[in-house]
Amino acid sequence: MRLKLRYGDYIVFLVIIIVAALFVAAFYQNDTDEKTAIIIQNNTVIEKVELNRVNEPYLIKYYGEYPGTIEVDNGKIRFLSAECPDKVCVNTGWIDRPGQIAVCLPAGVIIKIEGVQADMDIIVK
Repeated sequence: MRLKLRYGDYIVFLVIIIVAALFVAAFYQNDTDEKTAIIIQNNTVIEKVELNRVNEPYLIKYYGEYPGTIEVDNGKIRFLSAECPDKVCVNTGWIDRPGQIAVCLPAGVIIKIEGVQADMDIIVK
């Protein structure tokens, strides 16, 4: 036996689609003029890197039970190598947009990118 869709069913579908679109809009961050990568190990900030100012590649090493290397190159950042058992962090690849995060859980290292729009707000009294 096949059921027919009623008027209320279409309203429920529409509400679900609207809520999904709002979630996507809330979590999406535009590419910004200034991007900063924050590298955190065990709740301590190791280094902050202004990605837009990096012209030549360089490496950042972190130590601990599972040491590793982070590579920064031309506005993007990634885990280059890690001594952790599963290497999920290395397989994450490059991140380069605000809101993106790369994590090495065994080492307790988090790389997150934050952005600042260079828009100017004017307040008139």
